[in-house]
Formats: sequence, structure tokens, C-alpha cells
Amino acid sequence: MQKPAQILLDTDMLTDCDDAGALAMLHVLADQGEAKILGVAVNGIDSHGLHGSVVSAINYHFGRPEIPVAMSPRGEEQTPVKASSYSSSIYENYPHDGLRDSERPNAVELYHRLLSEAEDQSVTIVSIGFLSNIADLLAMESGPALVARKVKGITIMGGAYPSGNEYNFDFSGTGPTTQAALEAWPKTVPITFIGYELGERVITGTDYQAAPDSPMRRAYELAYDSINRGRPSWDQVAVFHAVRGLHSNGCTWFNAIAGKNRISATGQNSWQADPSGPDAYLELAVSADELASTIEQLMVTPPATLSL
Repeated sequence: MQKPAQILLDTDMLTDCDDAGALAMLHVLADQGEAKILGVAVNGIDSHGLHGSVVSAINYHFGRPEIPVAMSPRGEEQTPVKASSYSSSIYENYPHDGLRDSERPNAVELYHRLLSEAEDQSVTIVSIGFLSNIADLLAMESGPALVARKVKGITIMGGAYPSGNEYNFDFSGTGPTTQAALEAWPKTVPITFIGYELGERVITGTDYQAAPDSPMRRAYELAYDSINRGRPSWDQVAVFHAVRGLHSNGCTWFNAIAGKNRISATGQNSWQADPSGPDAYLELAVSADELASTIEQLMVTPPATLSL
């Protein structure tokens, strides 16, 4: 039996609900023995100071309150600030660890500890937000060597392919951080990019209408009326790939386009195709509806254990 993917998730968990759906499906994949969630690093700043509690509430819902949740150490002048559309409601209405964002541990220190404790070449990082935590980890003297030794790969939801601009890479002046993170990333550790254009086509969320109350359902109610309208699955696609890869259960889900991503200081990306890689961006190998159906089933699957 294949060993579960060892996942470290990095999320902004701010205005959009796909982060909540992605974390939910990661828990379900853990329930099924396909993944182990090592920890969750949160990036960006929620002006309510509560978006870490959304992560905690989802962890509690799935019976895993022990998963560490840490916060970017960056201040308001160094990272995007937004008002989460659902953090206050979830903080007030669902069980969680009770911590505000200002009380949480440092995400970069969490990265360092979890990677130091991990087996070599064992950890897969999934980035579904801004790259500030990763940039700050790689800016540490020991950071690049630690990543090169412990990380087997990273899946990043960011960019537009083969070239373009995308929110996670360029919102609110994050371009230099994106550029710094990707330029400092060890060349021996492959990066897989999920572009805006892929996730945009994979619409999920309406199945929460028939699902029991949960933090995820609340997020889909409050963010863009996604429980009724559906929402692109940018972040879920990243989690799906990080755990199941290009192929699983006899199905080829994605094709990988090898090459290298060039990032400008504004966050704009431009793909340079090269069969030798070392990196890749993904294109769908199945219909968007087929992948959406598979992802949505994972999103709404109840916890294997009773929530706290």
C-alpha cells in the first residue's frame, strides 16, 4: 500500500471559499488513508484577525484539532490585507481552538520545525494563497538547504498559462514576493503550477446545499453565494494533484507541460517550455465536469470520525 502523502498546506483562507473546500477535501483524503496533514500555514492578513480560526474550525469538524495552525509573521505593510467574508461567522458559530490570528505561532517557524522533523524527500507542500511564508522560509540561511533535503515537491495554485497575470502572484503588490520565492526555490525540487485557467473551469460547491451544517457550508453560503452559483475550484485542483498526482484509480486527470516559469517583479508569469523541466504546469486530460464531480464528492464527504 502506498504511503500517505505528507502534506503541508499554505493557504490565505480569506475572501474566497475554495480554500475551505480544499482543506475539507484534504481531510477526506486523510480519512481515506491517502494523505497526512502535517500542518497548515496561513498567509495574508484578515482585517478581522480570525482567518486562522476557519482552518481550526475545519480541523475540529474533521476530528483533527491537533493539527498546528500558524500565521505569517508579516505586517500590514508587507502582505495583502483583506476582510474575510466568512471568518467572523465561523469564529462565532463553530468549535475551534479559540485563538485569534495574533495569538498563533509563526508560520515560518512551523515550516522549519515540521520540515526538520520530517524524513528526507517526504513532504509535499501545497500553496493555495500568497507565497510570503515560502519566501520568508527561503530567506533564512538554512531554508533552501532544508527544503532541498526534506521536500519532494510543491504544487502551487498561481499564475496563468502559458503566460499572464493572476491574483495569488500579483495582488496588492505581491509580485516581488512571488518572484523572490520562486527564484530562491531549490532547482532540485520540482514545482507543479495550477493556473487560473484550469481551476476556473472546474465548478463546485452547490452540493453543499444538501450537506449538513459545517464551517465549509457556511463559507460557501457567505462567499459570492457560491452554494447556489457554484465557484471555481482553483485550490481544490491543487490539493487533488498534490495527493493523487497526474494519474489515479486508472484515470489520467492531467497532462504536465514541462519547462520553467519566469516571474517579473509585477508578478506576471511567462512559461518557457522545455521537455527537461524541471517544473511543469497542468492541463486537463479529462473534462472539467468529470474532475468537478470527483472533487465535489470529496468536498462534501462527511468526516470519518465524529467532529468535536
